[in-house]
Amino acid sequence: MRVAIIGTGALGCLLGARLATHAEVCVLGSWPHGVDAINKRGIRVEANGVVETVQVSAGVDPQQFASATVAVLAVKSWQSERAARLAAGVLAPDGLAVTLQNGLGNLEKLAKCVGAERAVAGVTTQGAALLAPGYVRYGGGGETCFALCASTRARLQKLAALFEAAGFPARLTVELEGLLWGKLAISAGINALTALLSIPNGELLSRPDASEIMLAAARETEAVATALGVEMPFDASEEVSKVAASTGSNFSSMMQDMLRGAPTEIDAINCAIAREAVRHGVTTPVNDMLCKLVRAARSGDKNHENGLYSA
Repeated sequence: MRVAIIGTGALGCLLGARLATHAEVCVLGSWPHGVDAINKRGIRVEANGVVETVQVSAGVDPQQFASATVAVLAVKSWQSERAARLAAGVLAPDGLAVTLQNGLGNLEKLAKCVGAERAVAGVTTQGAALLAPGYVRYGGGGETCFALCASTRARLQKLAALFEAAGFPARLTVELEGLLWGKLAISAGINALTALLSIPNGELLSRPDASEIMLAAARETEAVATALGVEMPFDASEEVSKVAASTGSNFSSMMQDMLRGAPTEIDAINCAIAREAVRHGVTTPVNDMLCKLVRAARSGDKNHENGLYSA
């Protein structure tokens, strides 16, 4: 299988390194330092105190790795359009583009570039932190799920088998929308709040006011999902508390983005929930406020939507 990983960040490097021992892999991105580091030193993955180096090719031009069987999008949500264009340029005519990104709206952007018949939604709970260009620390995780469709079943079964061989539990499901909204509820409760407070995930549980806000954001997300007719895979408030506890020492990706002055994914998470809530007559005051607060803290961002409720 010929696999193009779109993104040279933490998840892109993790997937690139682990899949490269079982398939022909190239990592594509626009970050020069990341691409150069991978080409010079390979991808280094630290897990349980041991660092493994895997040689993987990297580049910025999709023609360097044309006719890919699969393109996996592993970039921030605000980079979706550019990543989708890379996927369109690198895929074989019958290739599939799979998004494993956070938040809402990524699949729609991908489908516009590669065609709805070649765009696949996915959810992963695999986690990693980028320590340096091309160098990640593996944070563990559970399943990676791909949306099952009759026309793509055979190709996705091969992709799931590849993930399994690489040590990532994977399966196909017809209930991906519920998993997407479940992950969204957890992200809504943890990411923005830890970013604003500059604290690790677990500390939300030891601060009563923060814990209350976390639970409220998750419940609001669940209410919006219910209004959309989406069946959640769990009780959102219970699950967000479990995740905050099990990842207690972790720093959320949004907090890391804030600390290094990078754009955040707030528009695809809390702000997107607020927009969907308005469309379906649901009130989400906590998500509204978290959206505005992160935007205010990152008022210099040029990547967010123009207005809380813009489409």
